Amino acid sequence: MIKSIRLVNWRSHADTSLQFRQGTNLLVGMMGAGKSSVLEAISFAFFGTFPALERRKMKLENILRLDESTAKITLEFEWEGQGYRIERRLERSKRGIASGAELFRGGSEIDHGSTAVTAAVQRITGVDYDLFTRAIYSEQNNIDYFLNLDAGTRKHEIDTLLGLDRFEDARSSIVSVINRVAEQRRMLEERFSRVRMAELESKEKEHAAAAASARDKLAHATAASERKAKELTGSSAKFDEMRRHREAFERLDKEAIALAAQQESLKKELEGVVADEAFHAESKKRLAGLVGERNKLAEQARAVDSRSAVLSKEAGTLEARMKSASEAKSRLDSLRKELKSLLGAKTVDALQTRQKEAEKEVLAHESERRSLESSVAEIDELVHKLKPGLAECPLCSSKLDDAGISHIKHEKQALAEARKKRIKELLAAVAAGKKENEALLAGIKKAVLLSEQGIVLEKELKGAEGLPERKAELEAALGGIHSERDAIQKRSTALADAIEKLRVELSGMESAITKKKSLASLEVRLADALARLAAMKFDEKSFETLRSAVETLRLGAATAASEKQSLEAQSRMAADMLNLVRGELSGLKQMEKDAIALAKLGEELAIYRNAVLETQISLRASLIDAINTAMNEVWAIFYPYRNYSAIRLEVTEKDYLFEVNDGNAWKGLETTASGGERASAALTLRVALAMVLTPRLSWLILDEPTHNLDTEAIEMLSTALQTKVPQVVNQTFVITHEEGLMGSDFASSYRLSRDKEHNGDTKAEVI
Repeated sequence: MIKSIRLVNWRSHADTSLQFRQGTNLLVGMMGAGKSSVLEAISFAFFGTFPALERRKMKLENILRLDESTAKITLEFEWEGQGYRIERRLERSKRGIASGAELFRGGSEIDHGSTAVTAAVQRITGVDYDLFTRAIYSEQNNIDYFLNLDAGTRKHEIDTLLGLDRFEDARSSIVSVINRVAEQRRMLEERFSRVRMAELESKEKEHAAAAASARDKLAHATAASERKAKELTGSSAKFDEMRRHREAFERLDKEAIALAAQQESLKKELEGVVADEAFHAESKKRLAGLVGERNKLAEQARAVDSRSAVLSKEAGTLEARMKSASEAKSRLDSLRKELKSLLGAKTVDALQTRQKEAEKEVLAHESERRSLESSVAEIDELVHKLKPGLAECPLCSSKLDDAGISHIKHEKQALAEARKKRIKELLAAVAAGKKENEALLAGIKKAVLLSEQGIVLEKELKGAEGLPERKAELEAALGGIHSERDAIQKRSTALADAIEKLRVELSGMESAITKKKSLASLEVRLADALARLAAMKFDEKSFETLRSAVETLRLGAATAASEKQSLEAQSRMAADMLNLVRGELSGLKQMEKDAIALAKLGEELAIYRNAVLETQISLRASLIDAINTAMNEVWAIFYPYRNYSAIRLEVTEKDYLFEVNDGNAWKGLETTASGGERASAALTLRVALAMVLTPRLSWLILDEPTHNLDTEAIEMLSTALQTKVPQVVNQTFVITHEEGLMGSDFASSYRLSRDKEHNGDTKAEVI
């Protein structure tokens, strides 16, 4: 039993929760309210798809509500006393729509992943998606699906629904196999020849005798080859031992000759050479003393060089300071001349005083100019106002006539011209004053800079006093150091010559002592080699005799091996010919057996084909009888009239025919029934299929089952769904827009609604 479902962002459902009970559950609402999407969600929860999605009438991205990124279905159902919960999700991403699923039993997850959850649901309920959509789930206005199919298609669809298509497929496959078996048998019989089989049996005996003879000859040759190889191995071992003895004798003889030559060479090299070890030790002591003295002189030389470097550095610094002082004196003299030329008989203070006076004069001239320009502007304005016919003066309000106006205008214009002339003079005076001020400022700045530079140079000259005397002292000290360094260098050179001479003498003595020791060792080794050579015996004649015998045996063994290889080739050829004959003979015998086996197999397959056909016919009859029985149990529930007392499916070779009985005879439903009667028949078939094909599940899902029903039929269907259908189907789900279908005895009833004009969410109201 399906207990509940929750839809989050599924189609028009923002968040809808529905509770269901055993019996008939009703969902009522106008078109577009979101009713069918509930049934689609039930199918999707169980199997990950639904018919519209399967037929590509809808895409996954169309399922998510508006612009939401995720959608979720949670469905709870009960099966054989166990509670299960299925959760499926859709998530929008840049790569498309991703899906996920989990299946829980009790509170524990038992499977996850879309495919795994679908497989688990099919395993638990025993119903797959195809059976669910044909026997349980009727799409909107598609309840009469099987009634609307053409003959051939309906036969195939119902056979597929009943599982009978597998028998048809098996029968077709068996026919193909029978034809292939007959063709193979015909081909084998055409290739088989009894005459050829007799020839091959005769040849088999001939080649078998030849192969046996070749094997006997090969056995004799193999024994002879092995015997000669054994003799060769023994003689070769003796010869190898004698050869090693000879090689050892020759090596020892060469060693004695080489040692004697080295002895003679060393004796010649030691003639007239001193090889006294005591004198050598005394010479090494003298060399160590000379080296020690030279090392001390090197330390003294490094100390002298260090003092010389310090004094030389100081002397260089003094030289640089004296040169800098000389340059500073020259720069100071030049600076004083430039400052005197700049100031003349004046001082910097006098220049600064004059600069301030010039700056004040410029400001005074500027102030006077601005005042005069303002006065000229006022006069020009007054003259502009004095026009002929003016009765009063604009300034003093006195009475005026044209003569008075002319006199005032002349007087004011003359005053304005005089002031304009003064303004020009002031402008020239301001320009000259600014130029003088800039020149004074530049002179003051340069004079101050020269004075400061002179102070710095005077300090530098004062710090250079006494430098020549210190320089003379340093030069005298450096002269003494150079004399001391020359004396050390002279003694070091003499010591280096003595050390080198003594080292050459020591090297010659060491070489002579080493050669003397090597000569003594060579004399001992030579005596030992001569003694061992005298003790070693070797007979060259016996060696050559044994060599000849080994070569003779090797030639005989090679001849025996060659004969063996030739016989092996003959034996293989005889065996190969025998195998070829036996292979062809075996192939012919196998053809005979295969042809007999294929004939028997063809007979057995024909029997099996007939058995499959009989089984298909028998099973179809049993299933149709069961469906017809179930249809007649519920026909009276869904058919509101008494015109037809019974209904059945009649099987023909090419079709399934729907027939109704009027009490006298069976008639074709398609030719006699009205639209409402066809709808009742389709609903009856749906319930019967659910009863027969899914008896353990006992579910029925109907979307708009009132299609083509009149008012009386709708009322009867409502009563049947409330009271009679629960007697044969445990749980039914009905979707309808027909308010007349509502009643008080439904297991649960919901009214679904939404504002479609504003794309509103689905609202679910318990009725």
